[in-house]
Amino acid sequence: MRHRSVFVILVLFPIMVIMTSSPSGAFHLVKKWATDPVFKVPESVCWDFDREILYVSNIAGNPGEKDGEGFISRVSIEGEVRKLRWVTGLNAPKGMAVFGGRIYVSDIDELAVIDIRMDKVVERYKAEGAVFLNDVAADGKGNIYISDSSRENSVIYRFADGELEVWLRHKDIQSPNGLCVDGNRLVVGNSGDATLKAVDLRDRTVTTAVNVGSSVDGVKIDSKGNYIVTDWRGRTALIEPDGGIYILIDTRSDGINAADIELVDEYDMVVIPTFSDNRVVATKLIY
Repeated sequence: MRHRSVFVILVLFPIMVIMTSSPSGAFHLVKKWATDPVFKVPESVCWDFDREILYVSNIAGNPGEKDGEGFISRVSIEGEVRKLRWVTGLNAPKGMAVFGGRIYVSDIDELAVIDIRMDKVVERYKAEGAVFLNDVAADGKGNIYISDSSRENSVIYRFADGELEVWLRHKDIQSPNGLCVDGNRLVVGNSGDATLKAVDLRDRTVTTAVNVGSSVDGVKIDSKGNYIVTDWRGRTALIEPDGGIYILIDTRSDGINAADIELVDEYDMVVIPTFSDNRVVATKLIY
C-alpha cells in the first residue's frame, strides 16, 4: 500500500499551527480554538448533534482506579466550557456515545448511563470479566458497543435490550480501543497489530480494513470514507481507504497526547482531548 505523509505540527505552548503541504495540497488542519488547561485528564470528546454540545470525559486520577473522582464536562462548539463538572461521581470515564437522550460511558468495568435531561447517572451495568473498558460506539438501532483494551480480556461488549454481555471474542481482536460504527460494520482500532479491523454487525466476521502502523486510540470516519485516527502519544492521522496515510498532527516530541477524538461532520471539525495537557483543542479539517 502507498504511504504518503503531510506533516502538520500543532504546538500548544503557545497554541499555533505550522503546516506544510503535499504536492496535491490535500488534507491539513487549521486550529479553530483551544480551551485553557481546566480539565482533569480529558480522555474522550463526544458530540451531541441534537443539543449541539460537546461532552468531555475526565479521568481525574488513575485510569484504572475506582476513586469516584471522574466527571463529564459540557463544552460549546465555539470552545466555551459551559459546565466543567456537569456530571460527577464516576471513576475513570473514558469513551462515550450519545443515543436517545442518554450518554453511555465506559467506567473501568461498568457501563454508566447518563440521562441528559436529568444531568446525572441513572443506571450502571457491570461488564463481567472486564478489566479496562475503553471506547464506546452506538449503532443506528441503539445497540452500544464497548471495547476492553486489556491484553487478558481483549473483547468487545454489547449493550442491547438492557443486557450487557460479550459480543465478540476473536483471535484477530487484540487490545481493541477506538470504535466507530460505519453502516453495517464496526470499525475497531486494533492496537495489538496496529490495524483497523472491520467487524460485520450482522455475522461478526472480522477483516482488516487498513494498516495504521501504530497503536490506535480514537477512530472516526469522515463523509468521504477516510479514517481519522489517533495513537494517544500525540499523533493524529488521516488514512484513506486504500491505505494512504497523512500525518495531520504530531505532538509526541512535546509530550502532548492525542486521546479519543471526535469528528463533527457538519463543521469538518476534529476535536482532540490532550489527556495529560488538560485541554481540548478543535481544528478544522481542510480537504
